[in-house]
Amino acid sequence: MRLAKLFIIGFSALLLMGCNSYKVEVNLEKTKMQEIENRIKDLKVAIGEFAPEENGAEIPWVEIIDLSRAYEQLGELGKAIDVYEDVVTDGYKTKAILNNLGKLYEKTEQYDKAIEMYQRINDEYFDHDYLYDITWAYIHAGDRKNAEKYFNAWQLEFSKTDKQTQQAIKKLREAEKTAK
Repeated sequence: MRLAKLFIIGFSALLLMGCNSYKVEVNLEKTKMQEIENRIKDLKVAIGEFAPEENGAEIPWVEIIDLSRAYEQLGELGKAIDVYEDVVTDGYKTKAILNNLGKLYEKTEQYDKAIEMYQRINDEYFDHDYLYDITWAYIHAGDRKNAEKYFNAWQLEFSKTDKQTQQAIKKLREAEKTAK
């Protein structure tokens, strides 16, 4: 029984270490990196000491966004994602958190998750401003039909068009034709 518990704990730790281990190379001066790392430490302390009753907010939104951005500046996209996922998992969310999480998912090529975040904004907040983001997530995922669907909805909603998006959809259509 004890061996089974140790195995489960060890396996869980490995899974957690493997999840969101997205890291990109950044070209920062050593002093800038140290400055950001110090900022991360300060933000973690501020988040830990946050008192909702004193601040008039349920959680420290500004610090959470700053923390995620600091990790992103260091190229630690997995940690940046974790910050937002923890907040969303705890039941807190804003359009900004969902949008930022969607953008990070796109940067890590997790397009299905990005689409899910943008769709949540559209569905839960009735905010169609993110139709364009959904379009591009579908383009990056190679899903022409849904990209066209959301692009058309965006065009109708805002009476706009975008040549770059049209070209990207056209390339997907041409790729589909050559694949047949």
